[in-house]
Amino acid sequence: MLNCIIVEDELMARKSLEMLCDKSDDIKLVGSFENAESVQKEIGKLNVDLILLDVEMPGMSGIELLDSLSVLPQIIFTTSNTEYAYEAFEYDVTDFIKKPITLLRFRKAIDKALERKEKLEAIFAASSNNEIYIKSSGRFIRIPFDEILYFENVGDYVKVITHKNNHIIHGSLKSIAARIKNPRFIKVHRSYIVNLDKVVDIEDNTLVIEKKVIPISRSHKPILMQSINIL
Repeated sequence: MLNCIIVEDELMARKSLEMLCDKSDDIKLVGSFENAESVQKEIGKLNVDLILLDVEMPGMSGIELLDSLSVLPQIIFTTSNTEYAYEAFEYDVTDFIKKPITLLRFRKAIDKALERKEKLEAIFAASSNNEIYIKSSGRFIRIPFDEILYFENVGDYVKVITHKNNHIIHGSLKSIAARIKNPRFIKVHRSYIVNLDKVVDIEDNTLVIEKKVIPISRSHKPILMQSINIL
């Protein structure tokens, strides 16, 4: 199943895409927008796997919308103009559909998106207890657990803080916790999962990892204290 939104300024084209989505049992349409500005305001509230995106729109273009998003789901360009091949490559779009869109062509693009999603899930499932893969700029990046300092929840996104780089992924701490099967990572607050091996100080209701002060909630503190060696 793909959670999908439509971004299309032309009413008839938008309604056509909505009908195509309704005919597909493997698509859940969670939003339909006539401009990119509305998407900017609402996308953080939605769990989006796929954007059906018109490239040329009044005001903010589809390309400008992509540049403004910190995390990109899969993208399918829907456009009357075939001159966006470079952008399609640059943003690693799943497919590029020329209007008018037929059901057959639409299904071909959706099948590509489903295949990509399945491959991503397979990569995550194959990850060992010592590493995790995240998607960034169209690539899958392997991050060993011993490089991760902590995970921080920010709205509908999660920051992965490492020694070298910070990454932002779409998801929740709950999904991260389910994926990480390593006892050295524990949740200490509704917004934080920390690597216990990186904790340098614990005092009252806070802990420190590389000068970052992280709160400890009352409900999570007993689990934290049970997980560390106290002399």
